[in-house]
Amino acid sequence: MSHFAKVENGLVTQVVVAEQEFIDTGALGHGFIQTSYNTIGGVHTQGGTPLRGNYAGVGFTYDATNDVFYAPQPFDNWVMSSSWLWEPPIAMPVDEYFYTWNQETTAWVQGDLRPIPEPVVEPVVEPVVEAVVEPVVEPEVVVETPVETPAEPTV
Repeated sequence: MSHFAKVENGLVTQVVVAEQEFIDTGALGHGFIQTSYNTIGGVHTQGGTPLRGNYAGVGFTYDATNDVFYAPQPFDNWVMSSSWLWEPPIAMPVDEYFYTWNQETTAWVQGDLRPIPEPVVEPVVEPVVEAVVEPVVEPEVVVETPVETPAEPTV
């Protein structure tokens, strides 16, 4: 299954999951363009081939000249990057806090402290040593029984 964006007048109005053959039948209408769920900023997050700049969402623009999808501009002073993502005029700080953009002050506002994830401690597992135990085979003991020879007759 693949994702397809319905594009009308350059805007995405719907995103569906279907097989290419079904889209080709025209049962949903026309104007569907394939989009990749794993493409963000021109990079495929799973190491595959990126498709059309970004995964399309309802309200996104489809730029037919560049064959890419991009999100609506969040603020007037944000600019489009070469990776088809909107960038703020000031880079967001990268530290242990969450931040939100304040358009009135054109600055990042520090929020809550990011939770520090608990370290994952793997239990110590003693290695299992497998030993092949051969059955003990006692050597065969041969017991010789003396054969009695008849005594010679005495005369």
